[in-house]
Amino acid sequence: MKKPLHTLLFNWLPLPAHVQFFERVKGFLTTAEEDVQTAVAPLMAEFDARLAEEVAVQGWIRKSVLTEQIAEADGTIDRLLVGINAIVQTGLHSSTPAIVESARRVHIMLKNFGRVASASYDKEEGDVKAILAQLTGSYAQDVTTLGMTTWVQQLQAALTVFENLLLQREDEQGEKPPYTAKEARKNMEDVYRRMMPIVEANATLGAYHFVAFIERLNHDIDRLNEEFHRAQKDLSLPGRTLIAPIGTQPYTGNPVTPLPEVYYTSSADNAEGEDSKKNKPTEKLFLGKDFTITYKNNIKVGQAQLTIHGKGDYKGQKSLQFYIAREPLPTDLVSG
Repeated sequence: MKKPLHTLLFNWLPLPAHVQFFERVKGFLTTAEEDVQTAVAPLMAEFDARLAEEVAVQGWIRKSVLTEQIAEADGTIDRLLVGINAIVQTGLHSSTPAIVESARRVHIMLKNFGRVASASYDKEEGDVKAILAQLTGSYAQDVTTLGMTTWVQQLQAALTVFENLLLQREDEQGEKPPYTAKEARKNMEDVYRRMMPIVEANATLGAYHFVAFIERLNHDIDRLNEEFHRAQKDLSLPGRTLIAPIGTQPYTGNPVTPLPEVYYTSSADNAEGEDSKKNKPTEKLFLGKDFTITYKNNIKVGQAQLTIHGKGDYKGQKSLQFYIAREPLPTDLVSG
């Protein structure tokens, strides 16, 4: 075999490009030589069915005028759940027994719901509603102990927005496929990953038509990887990451977990200090999607620290100090 089959970074592809790629693969297969078609024939019916499902879900998404708003509301819920889980994980490693016990209780409760973020909208709505009922009911004292009251309130507000949007789209439910876009993508990729080793095995044996098929497919894969793959941006590079100042936080005896506003600029000129006042950040980052947070020394009076850790398109980390005081200080002291 002249070249192995290249790896396509599926996660970077938007749905239209994802569908188009598999439509191209089907075109390559239906016009391939007979020996190639014979080799993949046992999987072709499943391939066609999965592609039809993905095309259907894409068509439904394009029809829904509320899709973008619902996806944004869903993303807000996902980010808040990530933040709540991060606080619980931090609490599990606390030196204060009461905090560890509260974190342990909440951790077990959340774990029982599984991967809420990957569920369909309807199931996610029900799961989040049930989680909130627990957090504001049986686990209310644990929420206070862990310093998560603000997070729970924001999750409730986000769920209300999400539910209202789903209600507005009820009239369209009759056209909705019985699977999510995530499920359709996963199922399509699964068939592809079972089919291509058959082609590669024949190409390894020197079968000319299989080698030609792989070379043809690699051209499309390389083009898509180049077009859609984004190199991770480093949050630790000087002057690239800006965190909005955090004022002095009141002492409560529980973990203090402020939510920072984080921005990233690809311009090295947007450095911290005087230059940062002249240039506006170009990208706002979102908790759960672009970064996660850990806290340090965030219970007692004095200097505390939060660290943001890159995720998704971002890597590296950056820390920010803030202060916890029993009484407000005359001037908030913030370290960037």
